[in-house]
Amino acid sequence: MIEISVTQKLNRAILSSLSGKYATYLIQIISLMILSRLFDPATFGKVAAIQVFVMFFQMLSSSGLNSAIVYKDEISVSERDGIFSATLLVGIFATITYLLLSPSIFSLLRVDSDYFLNIILAISIVFSASSIMPLASLQKDTKFILVARAEIFAELMSLLACYITYLNGYEERALGIKIVTVAIIRFIAYYYFSSETGVGRPFLGSKVKSINSLMGVAKFQLAFNVVNYFSRNLDTILIARYFGVATVGFYEKSYQLMRYPLQMFTFAITPALQPVLTKYKDTPEIVKNEFYKVAFKLSLLGIFASTILFYNAKDVIFILFGSQWGQTIPILQVLAVTIPLQMVLSSTGGIYQAFGATKDMFKCGVFSSFLNILAILIGIYLGNVLVLCGLLTLSFFINYLQ
Repeated sequence: MIEISVTQKLNRAILSSLSGKYATYLIQIISLMILSRLFDPATFGKVAAIQVFVMFFQMLSSSGLNSAIVYKDEISVSERDGIFSATLLVGIFATITYLLLSPSIFSLLRVDSDYFLNIILAISIVFSASSIMPLASLQKDTKFILVARAEIFAELMSLLACYITYLNGYEERALGIKIVTVAIIRFIAYYYFSSETGVGRPFLGSKVKSINSLMGVAKFQLAFNVVNYFSRNLDTILIARYFGVATVGFYEKSYQLMRYPLQMFTFAITPALQPVLTKYKDTPEIVKNEFYKVAFKLSLLGIFASTILFYNAKDVIFILFGSQWGQTIPILQVLAVTIPLQMVLSSTGGIYQAFGATKDMFKCGVFSSFLNILAILIGIYLGNVLVLCGLLTLSFFINYLQ
């Protein structure tokens, strides 16, 4: 009887998450189709390479707190407000740090600096950090439809802002405007909707040390995120430096397209796993059985998506991006092979988080990251993007077994 109730709760949470995510991804795909016809690969590549570092500082400012907030059974009003204030302070510090390091970042990537682009990208960091508490409160109550509404509205408003900036002749800055607009609108929407959660809408508070109560779980989550992030994004940085930003544009588009099946299934399901299964962390047999059901379905969906993208890569690229992105086709075909592996791999994080076992997740992450980085370095040394993708595929397979 207990197992049936767990399945029902999990299915309800997954259905809610999927419904919200699918609506969001539909809008994002339409946005991507429009932008791919406005901007050339070199422009996309430059902004994508810089965004790797912006997103890194966004991740640092989150400190792994989302899963820690969801994992925590009770959060008082004073703790809520203290954590919110702490994330705002961390976001401000991360923003300033990025701005100070940005000249070195541009030099590393071998791209021309744009002061205004730098400023608008930096602003996105503080708004991303400020979103942590309201977003986690929505996730804790499995209010994924409200999260989706926020993301859809943010995507539409950012697309409009990007297009207006583009019409005024600022191509690179237009993409930067899109990124910062998404961060700002998301924060406003999350903050507004958080009043409908059990945790409630956060305000500025003096108990910033309340964040310490979350660090037991968050510190290893953060360590895992840092290691995993660089192993997944080192390729973009090195391709920009040694192959040029145009090649980054082709590579990023293929990688982005390969990740859509992951986003549509795994990334939509994973947020629903932790808040439901955390309630059964003292009965691991139930969690195991429920996860195996989910993992089996994900693997079948992954095989289907991989087959479609591999054999229809040319048509998919031309329909979504247009003829100027033809060099993306062979890269997508290689990366498509990894989809079933990544579908199951990406779902395991919710299980580690449900048990608060972020230390074990970090250990697995270190092993996986070592192999990914090794594959990237060998691919860069051999000077061939397709070889790099092939080596990453091998790395994902070994990580899957691990």
